Amino acid sequence: MKKLFSIGVVCAAVMAACSPASQEPVKIGYIGPLTGDFSGLGSDTLNTLEMVVEERNAAGGVNGREIVIVPADGRCNGSDAASAAQKIVNVDQVDVIFGGMCSGETLAAAPIIEVGEIVALSPISSSPDVTDAGEYIFRNYPNDALKSTAMAGYFASEEYTKVAIITENTDFGSAFRDAIKAELPEDVVVFDEVVEPGTKDFRTLVTRLKDLDFDVVFPNLQTPANIAAFMQQLREQGLEQPAVSHDVADTAELITIGLEAVDGMRAINVPSVGVGTELEAKFIEKFGDPVMGIPFVSHSYDAVNLLIDALIAADLDEELTVRDYLNDLEVYNGVVGDFSFDENGDVVGISYALKEVKDGEWVTIADISIDQ
Repeated sequence: MKKLFSIGVVCAAVMAACSPASQEPVKIGYIGPLTGDFSGLGSDTLNTLEMVVEERNAAGGVNGREIVIVPADGRCNGSDAASAAQKIVNVDQVDVIFGGMCSGETLAAAPIIEVGEIVALSPISSSPDVTDAGEYIFRNYPNDALKSTAMAGYFASEEYTKVAIITENTDFGSAFRDAIKAELPEDVVVFDEVVEPGTKDFRTLVTRLKDLDFDVVFPNLQTPANIAAFMQQLREQGLEQPAVSHDVADTAELITIGLEAVDGMRAINVPSVGVGTELEAKFIEKFGDPVMGIPFVSHSYDAVNLLIDALIAADLDEELTVRDYLNDLEVYNGVVGDFSFDENGDVVGISYALKEVKDGEWVTIADISIDQ
């Protein structure tokens, strides 16, 4: 009996040494704005992550290992995002990171992620500065440097020669401001003001605009609520010049808050991918209407599924890493279209569209092709 017991102990020890490690859950960290002015984006992206993880766990997870989510609130700013990254990288020891969402989150978290050698894939961050954030930083959302080229081309096609720009002093806003100014002739920008983050009172700036001759205004602000506030105050003062913005404006939230003030407003953004698809129906059934819009859900859906595909491949092949998998990716057939990544982790293959608020919703006016 003693001999049998000893053999049993040895067998149990071997099983304990070999089996549980392979059955440990796979951790996906999340960095995004769960609270604060941009919490709608956090809600949509975290809900998408939860939906995908539920689906993939039902299908076997990562080669039989359960996927768990480790969320951290980046609040759409650098300091909170850095703290979030420290926690999920060094304390929770996640396997990959979905995020950051806001560009400021991604840029602040990047140095910590690089030291930890953990891949982060952002579905939203668009600042040109993210291109140089590091070898472990990827995004399946296009670089604003390309979007600013598209916007400058649109201004030229409309013969707008006097552009007014209002910029919120954030990583995203500042980088887009620099990019668009680099694309426009020097004498085209006739008004170029920067406001502090979270500003919602623009009356002083609007008063100054009333005394200025300009063709178009570009509210380069960080949240739909801020853009809506600016548009309301602009229209209240009787200024009817056209307004053109970027992806932050292209949300249902802007219309809900801005009402008539945003009628006719235009935006240059990624196409309205996911609208009318099974993904949209599935998301709405589970969570209700997305706060920011289905395109952000679509980019998030692709990003999470791609991360899990990479985790599965790396788990099966000891010589393959998640970073190698993404770098070697020839094409990913996603909801947003077919895409891959360049040597900087920037997405290749995503185009743009010109959109306008008509009858209380965003509609696509024209497709915009940009060489990448």
